Amino acid sequence: MASRHDAKIIWTGPSPRGWHRLQLAAECLQKYAWHYEAPKAQVGMSGRPALARGALVHLALAQHYARMRARQQNEPEDEWCEPEEAVELVAKLEGIEEHVLIVLRTFRRYVEFYENDEADFEILGVEEMGSTKIAGKYLLTGRRDLTVRDRSQRVFVWDHKTTSRLTARHKQFYAISGQLLGYGRMARERYGEAYAGMSVNLIELVAKDGERSNFSRVVLERSPNLESRFERIVVDVEEAIERLQASGRPYDDWPKAINELTCFHRYGACEHINRCRYGAGAAVGGNWVWSDQ
Repeated sequence: MASRHDAKIIWTGPSPRGWHRLQLAAECLQKYAWHYEAPKAQVGMSGRPALARGALVHLALAQHYARMRARQQNEPEDEWCEPEEAVELVAKLEGIEEHVLIVLRTFRRYVEFYENDEADFEILGVEEMGSTKIAGKYLLTGRRDLTVRDRSQRVFVWDHKTTSRLTARHKQFYAISGQLLGYGRMARERYGEAYAGMSVNLIELVAKDGERSNFSRVVLERSPNLESRFERIVVDVEEAIERLQASGRPYDDWPKAINELTCFHRYGACEHINRCRYGAGAAVGGNWVWSDQ
């Protein structure tokens, strides 16, 4: 995508064989089927504030670090659209302009808070696609938000995560994220012994002017048992999907979790909850979806 000045904008979709599809199947095979087996239902971001704000913050940071990387490599940074302009252009295009104010307020505080980033880190990659082969058969891909090298020549992969309220619990539940375990595997294959860990770049959204800024970067503790069993976990989910695809079962009759802890998550309800309750013809989303932001 290019801005009106033909500067580059990093606005990417999901990676082709990313963890998201496996996560959906592990959560609920019916949820996977609604997403990947059923006729496509277009679900935009306009009714999902957490998703919209997170996506726009990711965009602002991608532009910020792409321009920083260009400066570090003595390349013209104007090849990349300025972050604030990129956010405004994309928000208008996606119909989520109501989130621009909170996103840009958060982004400006973030840049002030981490004003030494350019001196402290060499930017190795921004929204860089990685891949790994699981059990010699299944391709797993992932788009790493940011890869950096610090002054000690250690390489870290950062994953940006936005939240309405930053708590100590974040570092606990991200330590068992299959997505981040996969990113770590890809980074170890790419960088070898230089790779020092997966870091979650936690960003609390700044809702009001004068509000206190909360940001934190946490290098996740490794989960050796999950890492050693990661291939088996992926294979189990892939094989479950393949069995159902081969069975010929209709897409609206795949196994359903029907569990209040699965059908409702920390951002609200599964967007397919009405389809499970009333049938495949029910509207996606609807009045069961809410946000805590």
